[in-house]
Amino acid sequence: MKMPRAVSLLSAAAAAIIGAGVLATPAAAQNPMSFPEVKCVFGLDGIKHNADGVMSVQNGTLEFTKGKKKVDIPASSITEVMTGKDTERTIGGTVGTLTMFAPYGGGRFLSLFRTKIDTLSLEYVDASGGVHGAVFILVEGNSLGAKKALLDAGAKTSVPVEVEADQGPAPKEKKQ
Repeated sequence: MKMPRAVSLLSAAAAAIIGAGVLATPAAAQNPMSFPEVKCVFGLDGIKHNADGVMSVQNGTLEFTKGKKKVDIPASSITEVMTGKDTERTIGGTVGTLTMFAPYGGGRFLSLFRTKIDTLSLEYVDASGGVHGAVFILVEGNSLGAKKALLDAGAKTSVPVEVEADQGPAPKEKKQ
């Protein structure tokens, strides 16, 4: 009688250990981030301009999905990630005003005409060394999260996230 009890005790212990192993996540695993209702203004091969889709960052890759079409960009190949707030801070004066209309700084240009949106601009290098850029429009409040997710996945930027978070939105003045 002692043998069946020992077997059932060992079986229960083995099941608990196996179950804990399945539930545990590796230390280096990255939490996937998904951003629905994203518009790719331009810049992705195989995706039409102004295409609506879902952008996600997982396994070190930025993925944009439009229906059955999917484009992956390794985060390590992204050399610049900028939000609309970044371009407001880094662009100033007459030269800055003129450069707002440049392709990869296009997010600032778009934000002049629309409210309640966030923009995200990327500059990346393809497998053959060609430099490309892409501009996305996200739901308001999502661009900082997307930028952080990309940086955590290995992308680079010239404007650190801490600086952007410290800036915050400018307080609105009350009308008198």
